[in-house]
Amino acid sequence: MCYDAPDPPDYGAAAAAQGAANVESAVASSRLNNPNVINPYGSQTWVEGATDTSRPTMVQNLSPEQQSLYNKSVQTKSILGDLGIQGSQALGDVIGQNLDLSGLPAAPGDAAATRDQVINAMMSRVNEDVDRSIDQRNSDLIAAGIRPGTEAYDNAMAQIERGRTDARQQAIIASGSEAQRDYQMDADRRRTALAEMLAGRQTPLNEINALMSGSQVSNPFAVPNAAQNTQVAPAPIFGAAQAQGAADLGAYNAQQAGMGNAMSGLFGLGSAAMRFSDRRLKRNIRRIGTHRLGIGLYEFDYIWGEHSQGVMADEVMAVMPAAVSMHDGYAAVDYGMIDHG
Repeated sequence: MCYDAPDPPDYGAAAAAQGAANVESAVASSRLNNPNVINPYGSQTWVEGATDTSRPTMVQNLSPEQQSLYNKSVQTKSILGDLGIQGSQALGDVIGQNLDLSGLPAAPGDAAATRDQVINAMMSRVNEDVDRSIDQRNSDLIAAGIRPGTEAYDNAMAQIERGRTDARQQAIIASGSEAQRDYQMDADRRRTALAEMLAGRQTPLNEINALMSGSQVSNPFAVPNAAQNTQVAPAPIFGAAQAQGAADLGAYNAQQAGMGNAMSGLFGLGSAAMRFSDRRLKRNIRRIGTHRLGIGLYEFDYIWGEHSQGVMADEVMAVMPAAVSMHDGYAAVDYGMIDHG
C-alpha cells in the first residue's frame, strides 16, 4: 500500500492568526498593567481606543495645589536651564580651544645632569684627599727605599686607589637616589599644574551639567499596588501549526518505513530468490540489457529507497508465467527459475 504525503500546514494563515492573538495578548497585558490612579497629586485614567486594537490614551490631571507647585517647579527649572545655556555660551572660547600644555612645568627628563652633579660634588674632596695621600705615600715609600715599579710600591698605591673607587661607588648610588627624587619632584609639579588647568575647564562644565540635570521635569504619578510587569501569553497558534505539521510528517515517514519493512520482509516468502518485480513498486527505471529469456534487464529504485537491478514481472509473465506469484496484490518473480530453469 502507498501512502500520500500529508498536506503542508498553512503557515500564512497560522501566522496571521498568531499576529491577531499577539495583539489580543498585548491589549490584555496593557489593561492589567495600567489601572486608573487617583491619589493626592491628582488622577490618571486610561481611555480605550475605538476598537480593541486601537492605541489607548492616558489622561493625567493634577490637583489645583499640585498644579501650582508644578508650575513653580517648571519655572525654576527653566531659569536654571537658561543659566546653563549662558554658561555654555561663556565657555565657548575655553572649550573650543585645544588644551595648551606649553605653560606647564617641563616633563621630567633622564636626570643625567643631576647624577653628574652629585657624583662630582661627592668626589671633588675625595679626589683631593686621595691625591695628597698618594703624594705622601710616594715620599714615604721612596724614603724607605721602596722604589716605583716594585711589588711593595704598587700594592701600597693600589690600597689608596681602592679608597677612591669605594667612594665613587657610594657617589654613584647617592646620585641615583637624588636623580629619582628630582624626577619625582618634577613629575609632581607638572601633575599639579595639569590638574589645576583641567579643573579650570571642568568646573564650569560640571556646574552646567548640574543646572541642566535640575531642569528635567519629573512625572509625579505612580501606580500603587499594581504589578506593572504582568504579561499575558498569546495562544501558541503558529507553534501549534508547526508541531502539527511535524507530527503529520512523522506519521507519514513512519508509514513509509513500515511499508518498506513490510515489503522487504516479503522477500523471504517462498523461494530465497523470490523478489518483488511489480512495476508499481519501482521508479527511475532504466533498461541496461537483455535477460536470457529475451526480456529486458533493468536498473531501478524501489519506492522504499533500495537501489536494485532485475526484470519486470509483467514481461516474465509473458514468457514464463510459473515464475510469477502475487503477494498482497503485487507481483513477485522467482529469480531461481528464470535464471536457471
